[in-house]
Amino acid sequence: MSVPQGNRSFTILREQSTHSLQAGGWVGRTSPLHVTASGRALLPDSTSDEVCDLVEGDLGAPGYGPNALTSLSKVLDRLAQERERGCTVADEELEAGLVSVGAPVRDAAGHIVASLNISGPTSRMLRSLDSYSTAVKAAARRLTTAQTRTQRP
Repeated sequence: MSVPQGNRSFTILREQSTHSLQAGGWVGRTSPLHVTASGRALLPDSTSDEVCDLVEGDLGAPGYGPNALTSLSKVLDRLAQERERGCTVADEELEAGLVSVGAPVRDAAGHIVASLNISGPTSRMLRSLDSYSTAVKAAARRLTTAQTRTQRP
């Protein structure tokens, strides 16, 4: 689970995988919004100008994966596709060999307050991407529903 922190996605909680090959521990770390599923899952309600303000400083920075989005138009195009799909997918964007799927978590007013994501090695994630997408969207909906109930008087 991640929350927005300025122009970054800040990971606050991680569940350990049962697989021996897994993504590293991100709790307490931030990541760029435009090359991560958790980051882009925080952006669906943002305007193009807001997205630009949030990601422009990181576009084209060295050290990202081979599929990193390198222009604002690519970020906005991907975000439009992901809005329709209801989840985000980052395939070797942050780093080679890593795929992640994310979905937004909303508060009672409908604002995005966090994102959930599943990440793992490309070899495992790509063959079950539809299943992971369905699972992360369902989990985000359950958290949204639970949070909405606790926020109402």
